[in-house]
Amino acid sequence: MRVLVTGSSGFIAGHLVRRLVAAGHEVTGLDVAAPRRAVDGWRDVRLDLRDDAGVARAVAEAKPEVVFHLAAQASVSVSMREPRLDIETNVIASVILARAAAEAGARRFVFTSSGGAMFGAPAVVPADDDTPVEPRSFYGASKASAEQYLRIVEWETGMTVASVRPANVYGPYQDPHGEAGVVAIFAERMLRGDAVTIFGTGEDTRDYVYVDDVVEAQVRAAEAPAGEMCVVGTGIETSTRRIFELLAQCCGYERAAVMGPPRAGDIRRIALDAARARAVWGWTPQVTLEDGLARTVESFRQAVAP
Repeated sequence: MRVLVTGSSGFIAGHLVRRLVAAGHEVTGLDVAAPRRAVDGWRDVRLDLRDDAGVARAVAEAKPEVVFHLAAQASVSVSMREPRLDIETNVIASVILARAAAEAGARRFVFTSSGGAMFGAPAVVPADDDTPVEPRSFYGASKASAEQYLRIVEWETGMTVASVRPANVYGPYQDPHGEAGVVAIFAERMLRGDAVTIFGTGEDTRDYVYVDDVVEAQVRAAEAPAGEMCVVGTGIETSTRRIFELLAQCCGYERAAVMGPPRAGDIRRIALDAARARAVWGWTPQVTLEDGLARTVESFRQAVAP
């Protein structure tokens, strides 16, 4: 089928593009940046999704049956410094894209949301899809708001919308130079022998889900009979300090962590109960944390090898 992927040069979307191309789909990707990995057999378009006219043209030309929307401002810290950028990128651009997709005849719009930031500090962990949405960051608020706006587009146009709400995604080829993606940041710095900083006490917990498992959820969301909103996670809390320890073992890293101040907008603990995803998509995580970290470190080891 004809498929459009936004943020196609990014971490998760890059894995998704490879999966879709390998399955024989006609793939068009939209991203402001060039891909970090070469993939043959798809159409790669440079475009900032805040360019409304450019988005309308690109979507009309692609005529997608399914849109996978992954382009986003994805850093909690950046959102707290630049809320306007966060809103423009994650909310307004998402609505414009969705309406253009419906106009072009798309049947399904798969939105990549947030399974952690939108719930803030839930009273019960692991959180599930019935947990109250109470974000503590502009990033979490933007993802929650985009979901609501996309529901209106669904009612307005008849194009069904699915929302994949992943936990903390990690895996090979994640960008180690941003402010999000602790596994990638730690792994690269450890392999180079550089200092590694843990912000806060190190006891904050996250639910780490491997990128291939998230891509599987996205594909299932596109193929399901109806649009759904589902969290995607393992249900297991892992502290930042424990991630440091596991990666240090994989990397042979012997330096102690540098402790830094807490970052604005970071939550204390989260894990996700993916019961709805199991029920409606038949999705369960397949890759354990230990196996996923080993695969991730090996990919970074090859990247930093002299």
